[in-house]
Amino acid sequence: MTIDFVNIFLSLIVNTVSITILSFGIYFRRHRRRELATGYVAFGTSLFVVSFTLSVAESPIGIGIGFGLFAILSIVRLRSDEATWNEIGYTMVSIVLGVVNGLIVLTFEFKIIFSLILLISMFIADHPAIYPSTQNQRFKFILDKIILNTDELKSNLSLLLEAEIKDLIVLEIDLVRETMVLDLRIKKPLL
Repeated sequence: MTIDFVNIFLSLIVNTVSITILSFGIYFRRHRRRELATGYVAFGTSLFVVSFTLSVAESPIGIGIGFGLFAILSIVRLRSDEATWNEIGYTMVSIVLGVVNGLIVLTFEFKIIFSLILLISMFIADHPAIYPSTQNQRFKFILDKIILNTDELKSNLSLLLEAEIKDLIVLEIDLVRETMVLDLRIKKPLL
């Protein structure tokens, strides 16, 4: 088997530029979470190497292992706190960038096209001008009393948070501790 170092180098450039734009050009500039931006670079680069290595292997087992790895990585929780859907989206895009750019069966042009599609999609989908973060916020809220009347509950929460309650779901009621766990959507940001 001959190794095409030019293909490896060009694919590595496309992957590195793409994952850097995603992580630091889009995500970090909007959300300011350096640890996640660094994690996205690690995901994209690691999966690039694994994908490239498995696609060079002349065995159908290598491809199966690659898909299995992709499935495992997509469901593994790497953090102790819950990831938001936004963070899950960035994680998936960084994974797909690494896998797509590491496949030797794709031409350099396709790698650029697919990388651009992913980057432009994330740029638009998470753009603050399109979806301002001050429009609605969703969070989990633990209330230290139980209020069963929905209107009264919304009214109390509106006063407490100084915000308009757009949606409210009761996730849990603990009669022993006298607490409620709520899923809230509010109109105004907390901070």
